[in-house]
Amino acid sequence: MNQIEIILNVICSTLLDPLVLEQARRRKGAFSRNSGKLPFWTVMKLLLKNTKLSISASLDGFFTDLRLRMGLPITETPRCSQQAFSKARSGVDHTIFQTCFERVLDVLCRSDSHEYCHRLGGPWGRQVIAIDGSKIPLPNRRKLLEKYGSIGRGSSSPTAIASIAYDVLNNRILDAQFGPVAIDERTLAMRHMHSIKSKMRTNLLYTLFVFDRGYSSKNLIAYVEDEIKAQYLFRLRSKFNNRIDGLPGPQSPDGIADCTIDLDGRKTRVIKFFLPSGILETLITNNFDLDKKEFPALYFMRWPCEEEYKLIKEKVGLTNFRGYSENSVLQEFWISMLLANVAQAVKAETDGVIDAQYNCRNNKHKYQTNANELMGYLSRHIDEYMDAETHSEKLQFIRWVYDFAISHRVVDKKGRGETHPRQEPRKVKHHYNNKRTH
Repeated sequence: MNQIEIILNVICSTLLDPLVLEQARRRKGAFSRNSGKLPFWTVMKLLLKNTKLSISASLDGFFTDLRLRMGLPITETPRCSQQAFSKARSGVDHTIFQTCFERVLDVLCRSDSHEYCHRLGGPWGRQVIAIDGSKIPLPNRRKLLEKYGSIGRGSSSPTAIASIAYDVLNNRILDAQFGPVAIDERTLAMRHMHSIKSKMRTNLLYTLFVFDRGYSSKNLIAYVEDEIKAQYLFRLRSKFNNRIDGLPGPQSPDGIADCTIDLDGRKTRVIKFFLPSGILETLITNNFDLDKKEFPALYFMRWPCEEEYKLIKEKVGLTNFRGYSENSVLQEFWISMLLANVAQAVKAETDGVIDAQYNCRNNKHKYQTNANELMGYLSRHIDEYMDAETHSEKLQFIRWVYDFAISHRVVDKKGRGETHPRQEPRKVKHHYNNKRTH
């Protein structure tokens, strides 16, 4: 059975699991009657489509498409109010989608899936996991403000913090956290590592956790070494430790300084190198096996974690929440995490097809799957797989997904080592012409 079919079947079976459903029932009698315009399976399809249109517009599009499939005239288009949809989704706890996320990871991270577990340096090399957090603006509601807090002048805009542990070589989110903005990122990082250890998402003996400079702390270093028994790589902020700051840098702009010091009784390796801009960067690690030349590239391997946030926040539109309650916000958060992993699993296979069919030629460019368009396509059409009744219909859906991903390939700029920067970058945080894919 195709791995993507297994993943989609896991999602459908989880949504119909009686034990999961009982735990996800938020009020007595919720989704127990399967009559009316919004039975349980219809609500699940509407939520998983994760469209960022208004509720009224998405309901109109859904029922219009249903009418066309049934061959009915326009006068017989079913109607449903947004109040009815909001009431129906309020009876479903967000944990049902979190359970889907976890069960899909069980498939992706199973120990017998060696072909889906890439490591730096081969099967016995390092599995690189990047941990990073991001602020998530929430709908302007008092309950959300009281629960999650806020940032900025006036402190009147509800804001949460999301954090992910991202397997950069296998392109999947191993763990996700969502909480009040007051929670420290280091605390969320510890929760990530505890979850990965308890659920056996990776072999910690061969795992290297990569952190940006905001995470460096002696407590977190002690936690990684003593509790998790794994390796770390921190980018240090200035004045983290005076002894480390006083260590000499490289003798030449392209050189790398490598020193070993005792940091509070712990043997620590310090790597210093210059960026092309001339800024001196400092890394610390407890890995003494790798050559010093590998650490700059190893640190910058965490960049896909940033790209995943861009995909989820700007392209998927996570921050454009349709619901205003805490439960609806968490529903959309876990659906976004789930769809991101499904899209990356498809991308892993279609990238192989693109390599075999296109990148083996003497083309000017190297191509890869467009993750933005692929995730949008899955969101728009996943309900068709949920409605498929036969195995052949399910396989046909997967073929459509593969055909779409391959035909919408894009140039792999990273493969060419180029990013095509603007000559004069705009002085804005985000480019205003970003378009969502659903």
